[in-house]
Amino acid sequence: MHRLDLPPQPPRLAGIDRLPGEPALDDSALQDAAASLAAWSRHPLSVALCEARPDAGRHGAPWQAVREEPGAGLEARDAEGRLWRLGSERWVHAGASGSDLAATAGLEVWFGLAGQPLARLRFDESLRADASAALAALRDDGLRVTLLSGDAPGRVARLAATLALDAPLGGASPADKLAAVRCAQADGETVAMLGDGINDAPVLAQADVSLAMGTGALLARSQADAVLMADRIGDVLALRSIARRCMRVIRQNIAWAASYNAVCIPLALMGLLPPWAAGLGMATSSLFVVGNSMRLRR
Repeated sequence: MHRLDLPPQPPRLAGIDRLPGEPALDDSALQDAAASLAAWSRHPLSVALCEARPDAGRHGAPWQAVREEPGAGLEARDAEGRLWRLGSERWVHAGASGSDLAATAGLEVWFGLAGQPLARLRFDESLRADASAALAALRDDGLRVTLLSGDAPGRVARLAATLALDAPLGGASPADKLAAVRCAQADGETVAMLGDGINDAPVLAQADVSLAMGTGALLARSQADAVLMADRIGDVLALRSIARRCMRVIRQNIAWAASYNAVCIPLALMGLLPPWAAGLGMATSSLFVVGNSMRLRR
């Protein structure tokens, strides 16, 4: 089984929805402030926000005590000591009552003082070009593919339906993802995990095989067994094909070595195989193993 946390195409900032509150910043200043805080994270939405506001880098921001909460967002204090947050609605509201803004079906990030959201930033996204074909190929190969995501359950369910994924889990915290993988392993399944965020690090470490996207968070890459440098979902298929070929060649080499030793060692012990012939046979056997392995380069 594959447990797949599917990174989409890089999102793009689509707009901003304002909420009343102090400090009263205009849209541009508010987006610049959010982007300057986002510069401290490698989350895809943080990267998209920074790309949309390239002049609002971290070096000009007065943030202090910056902290990233996996699965929630960023928080930092400004020069006046006020606590600002950028991340999920729950994280920024910090227990305060919800807003009157209409719900959206897409990606969003909230920004404002802790307990006093000032804006909702909306993002457009699309699936990676090779995602549908790659997932279909994995399913055709007998694997069960599912989606574990911290995004809104409704959005995750719609994406899973589009891609025909099994038993998606939306609104998942890092602990929820970890529990899902451990449950699958307890049922005797072999789990492969593909992720890119800080909150994927625990589950990447737990999975039997783990892959991280090359543009993902450093912590996720450090916990993964391999990194997809080109950020293509289709590379999972190529990696699986290479792994199968390697295992096939390893089995062939073991079978050859076992057969050779089973025949030649008894002959040598009985004196029916002269030393020069035994040495020549051993050298030939080694050349066969090396030559067979080099076929993997094709």
